[in-house]
Amino acid sequence: MKSYEELTHLGRLRRMRQLAAAALEQYGLGGPYVKLSLQASNGLYRVYDHNPEIFRGNDDLFEPGQYLLRIYHPGWQTPEAIELELAWLAAMRHEAGLPVPEPIPRLDGGMLTQISVSGIPQTRCCTLLRWVKGRRLPNYGRPDHYRAQGRLMAHVHNFTQQWQLPVWDSKRHYDWNGLFMNDHEIGLIPGQSWDYLPTEWVEPFKIVAQQFKQLTETWGVGIDVYGLIHADMGLDANVLFWHGQPRLIDFDGSGFGYWMYDLAVALAHNIGSVDYARFREALFEGYVEYRSLPETQLSQLDPFTAAFYVYYILWMVGVNHLHPGTLDEHLKEVMSRGAAFILHNVR
Repeated sequence: MKSYEELTHLGRLRRMRQLAAAALEQYGLGGPYVKLSLQASNGLYRVYDHNPEIFRGNDDLFEPGQYLLRIYHPGWQTPEAIELELAWLAAMRHEAGLPVPEPIPRLDGGMLTQISVSGIPQTRCCTLLRWVKGRRLPNYGRPDHYRAQGRLMAHVHNFTQQWQLPVWDSKRHYDWNGLFMNDHEIGLIPGQSWDYLPTEWVEPFKIVAQQFKQLTETWGVGIDVYGLIHADMGLDANVLFWHGQPRLIDFDGSGFGYWMYDLAVALAHNIGSVDYARFREALFEGYVEYRSLPETQLSQLDPFTAAFYVYYILWMVGVNHLHPGTLDEHLKEVMSRGAAFILHNVR
């Protein structure tokens, strides 16, 4: 048998399907149809069960008999971080009925599967979630979609703020260090991505980072400002709609951060758009219907938006340094738009 490193890309995918099949047996899913949805750092597979009645009855939130199997790249997240994410999702489903993916337990009752197969290096962590019905909106939607998104975000934040965490520090943090010095997640030493920024961006980006540090040091990390967040809750990414109702998917990037960070990320893709002000107003209107944030927090949207773009651009230039050509035209446009926002707003 060839080693995993000697295989072609297609050969590696074939071997990973063997691991997927072995993982699914832990959930009582022997011989389902498995379709690769995405192979990036992690492998995502859409699973079609031939016997959907094995699990609880289906409802309007989930596709009957369909699941998402995620196979984690070694080192992407610790098992403890994944366990926390699964516990959070299960609590949001069972205690609050929120429209988020529902983890499927193994036959022995556990949630996280750690499995190894011959020919694939290292043990892999795997999770299985019910497949959420819904579609991404074309052209990022209308104000009523942002209003609905704001309501859902408020419900998620309200539940999470009062939820008793099983473990506190097992997820990443979107604090100063996590946003601006987190290069180890892409294989660089902390802070190395700063070296690959265009020279004219370095000083304004450092100003953003310093302003964010001063602001968050003033706020602290109490539960009124800081908690477990999705961190990528945008209509351009992980908010789906079904018959006008929003659902939230892909909690893989979740971690501890400021509630305002979720609001900023939800709007960041609209920076520079003529509709930005309308969408922001609608998002805030929906949010404050169910959750109160003081004006001292809501007024700080721009610093959090700038912080997000510094983080995202640092990630992009770091990945592009390691893998030249990674920045396609879309990512270049995102980077240019984010840099323009920063340069315009830095004081």
